[in-house]
Amino acid sequence: MLVLLPDVPAQSLEDLLITAADNNLELKALHNDYLAANERAPQVSELPDPVVGVGIFGPETRVGPQAVRVGASQMFPWKGTLHAREEVALTMAQATYERIEVAKLNLFFQVKQAYFQLYELLQSREIVTRNLRIFEALERFTLAKVANGKGSTADVLRVQLKIKELQKELDLLQNLSKKPIASLNQVLNRPLNTPVSLTDSLELSTIPYNKDTLAAHLQNFHPLIRMFSTQQLASEKAIELNHLEGKPSFGVGVDYIFVSKRHGLEIDDNGKDMLMPMASVKVPLFRNKYSAKRKEEELKIISLDHQIRDTQLKFLSIIEQAYADWEDAAIRIQLYQDLIQTTQRTIDILETEYSTAGRNFDEWLRLQSELVNYDLKMLQAVVKSHLAKAMIERFVIL
Repeated sequence: MLVLLPDVPAQSLEDLLITAADNNLELKALHNDYLAANERAPQVSELPDPVVGVGIFGPETRVGPQAVRVGASQMFPWKGTLHAREEVALTMAQATYERIEVAKLNLFFQVKQAYFQLYELLQSREIVTRNLRIFEALERFTLAKVANGKGSTADVLRVQLKIKELQKELDLLQNLSKKPIASLNQVLNRPLNTPVSLTDSLELSTIPYNKDTLAAHLQNFHPLIRMFSTQQLASEKAIELNHLEGKPSFGVGVDYIFVSKRHGLEIDDNGKDMLMPMASVKVPLFRNKYSAKRKEEELKIISLDHQIRDTQLKFLSIIEQAYADWEDAAIRIQLYQDLIQTTQRTIDILETEYSTAGRNFDEWLRLQSELVNYDLKMLQAVVKSHLAKAMIERFVIL
C-alpha cells in the first residue's frame, strides 16, 4: 500500500476516474452544450409565425365604407423542409455529444498520467527513505570503528555526505509531488491542495489489446472519428435541406373587412362585411446562394475525409510508440531485476569484508548508491509501462 498522509482516505485509480467523470467541470460544460444543441431542433422545425394585420378607414365600396380590415396569413415551406431542418440540427447535436466522449477519454488519461506520476514520486520517497536508513546505520557503524581505532574519519564523512544528499532528495521529491496533486485536484474539481492518498502497488502493466485490431476499432468506435463522420452526415443532410429550401414556399391567408352601411340608399347587402381569401407563392429566383451553400457543404465533407484519415494515422502512430515504450519498460524491468540481485549479493560480500578487515569501503559505498539508482530506475520502468497502457487506452472505448 502507498499512502501519502495517514489521515487521508486512500483512493484507487478507479475511484479517481469515477470522481473525475462525475465532477469534472469541462465535462459538465460540454454536457450542457449538448443539451443546448438539442434545443435547436424544435426552433428550426416549426412553421414561421403567422402574420396578422389590422387596417382602418379603407376606401368606400358599393355596399358601404370599409371600417376595419383584419387579415391573417401563413407561409408553408416545401414539403419535407421542416423535417430536414430538424434532422440537420439533431445531427449536429450528436456531433456535440461525441465531443463529450472525446473529452472523457482525454480526462481519464490526464487522471492516469497524474496518478502514475504521483505514484512514482511517492515510491521514490519510499526507496530513498529506506536507503537513508541504511546509510544512517552505516554512519553509526563507521563512527564505532573510528572510536575503536579501526576506521577512517574520511569514511564517516563520505557516508555523511551521502546522507545529506538523500535528505535533500527527499525534500525535492516532496516538493515535486505538489504538481501531480494539483493536476489531479483540478480535473476532479476540488481545492488544489486537497491531499491525495494512493492504494495501488504497481508491477509491469499488462496490455490486453491486440495492436492489429486497434485500427479497425479506431475507425468504428473512437468518438473523434465518429464526430467527424457525424459532421459529414450533417453536411449531407444540409445539402438535402438546401435543395428543399430552393423550392417555392406557399402562403395562404384571409382578410375580413367590416363594412358600414351607406345611409340614404336602399341597396342589396348594404353594410355587409367582406371575406377575402388570398394565396401567395415565394419563388427563389436568385440561385447563387443555393449553389454556394451546396459547394460549401461538399467541401466540408472532403475536408472531414482528410481529417479522419489524418487523425487515424496520428492515433496509430501514438499507439505504435506506446507499444514501443511498453516493450522498452519490460526489457528494463528484467535488466534492473538482475542488476539489483547481483549488486545486493556483491554488497553483502563487501559489507562482510569491511566489517572484518576494513577493506573495500569505497566500492561498498559506490554499490550501495548504485543499488538506490537501480531501484529508482526499476520504478521508472514500471510507471512507464503503465503510462504506455494509459496512452493506448486513450483511444479505446470499452
